[in-house]
Amino acid sequence: MIKEIDKLKAFEKFRKEAIDLLEESKIDKDKFLHKNLDYIRKLDLKPFSNIKNVEEAIYNYQYYNLLAKKSNAEAKNIVNNYKKRKLYARLINERENYYCLKDIATQRILELLDYKFVESYFIILNSKRLKGEIFEINIKSEEKLILHSKNKKILNELKDHGVFLDYSRPSLIDSYVNKSY
Repeated sequence: MIKEIDKLKAFEKFRKEAIDLLEESKIDKDKFLHKNLDYIRKLDLKPFSNIKNVEEAIYNYQYYNLLAKKSNAEAKNIVNNYKKRKLYARLINERENYYCLKDIATQRILELLDYKFVESYFIILNSKRLKGEIFEINIKSEEKLILHSKNKKILNELKDHGVFLDYSRPSLIDSYVNKSY
């Protein structure tokens, strides 16, 4: 049986390779999300309830972010189906719960790093609904670690620690965040 630490190392290697494929336009956003979901299922590693290090927090962030995006995509497929309104409501609730759990992982990453080597700012989005809501957190001390949130508590903590820039700018992964599903 593969140990948790080995699974985390394998996940981190896979995460970076998948990001490279996306950056090189070898896969699109949908394929990226599907590859990640498939990998996490096969990895058979549950999220960590007591996050002890940055690697565990990154895993939880990715795990919950993927599940949130999956729930959101499923909800979008049935949004106009009156007969499935209860399922739609359940999927939206799941999405919000997963994003909340993702934000817990984000908060833990920031705490573990003591807000060092962090830069954050609102990102310029095509979505008018999300304008001024979503901010990016660039973790400069970790390779390819760019987080997103709209959690006000995290935003205030970033401001309190002096790592939030008070202006909007394009995301470091703009083509990813501005491509809808």
